[in-house]
Amino acid sequence: MQKLVDSHGKKLRPHSKTHKLSTIAKWQVEAGAVGVCVQKTSEAEVLVKGGIRDVFVSNEVIGLQKTNRLAELADKAKISVGVDSELGIEQLSQSAKSSGVEIGVYLDVDVGMHRCGVNPDQAAKLADILSKSANLHLVGIMGYDGHSWVPLNSAERLKIVNEARSVLQTAVKAVRRKGFGVDVISVGGTPSTPIWVNFDDITELQAGAYVYNDVMQMERSTPKSNCAVTLTATVMSKPSNFQAVVDAGSKSFALDYGRYPVPFDDINGEVVGLSEEHATLKSKSGAIKAELGDRLAFLPYHICTLIDLWDTIHFCSGDKIVSSMPIEGRGART
Repeated sequence: MQKLVDSHGKKLRPHSKTHKLSTIAKWQVEAGAVGVCVQKTSEAEVLVKGGIRDVFVSNEVIGLQKTNRLAELADKAKISVGVDSELGIEQLSQSAKSSGVEIGVYLDVDVGMHRCGVNPDQAAKLADILSKSANLHLVGIMGYDGHSWVPLNSAERLKIVNEARSVLQTAVKAVRRKGFGVDVISVGGTPSTPIWVNFDDITELQAGAYVYNDVMQMERSTPKSNCAVTLTATVMSKPSNFQAVVDAGSKSFALDYGRYPVPFDDINGEVVGLSEEHATLKSKSGAIKAELGDRLAFLPYHICTLIDLWDTIHFCSGDKIVSSMPIEGRGART
């Protein structure tokens, strides 16, 4: 991913919410990333404590308790935040001024996902308010095209990205007409970054899932061999040759997209149901290639939410664990 972004003269600011580890964030910065993205104040705290010195909270932060904590971090690292409201600017400014620090702001524009972000025509108004707010400065404009991951067809994804870019261009032009410079335009996720890098006006990419990959990415762009993380579970019951049950269920696998994990190896069976502590596998024909006590590896459908369910990640070479790390940012949701 870093080579792709470098080859197009862009900057990579990967999402650390995927791995939640300051060590991997450092590896990404050493590889050439300008800094990292996080989604929560508490994630920023974890990474700054771990030595990361450029952190962008690419999400709205509302509430003085949270903005005050960000201001405390801004004394130790370069901190920037996404904003889509006057209140967001007001609270960030109040906290930054009280702490005597400077906080950067990205204006968050809704490019079609219809989650957070302002209408592009409102971006200039926010930029004007921001310019009059103490201890804040405009870094640039961001737009998250999270809806572009949905189609499996790359032509459909290109259409969505082109539409998102048009919205961003409207916002950037409006802000510049008001006399404000827009040096950074920050966009993209893992599925859409290969498209965004081709546009001259885009400066920064926010891919995250690529660091591990998952079934979602396999369906769209990457081979199974590029998926780094599996969850290992033990066959705890085998009522018949056509059914097996492993000791990892909904408390172990994330189900935010309603999709079951996939066995890494061909065992002639698929997950057909999850309960709290069980995953049931069945075969459509023939025996499942797994016996009681066997340990089976599974690929999660969505890696980011699975990581947040676990305390520790193990780094392996073949069948051997070579090192283990606590997942520092696990549970960092405030």
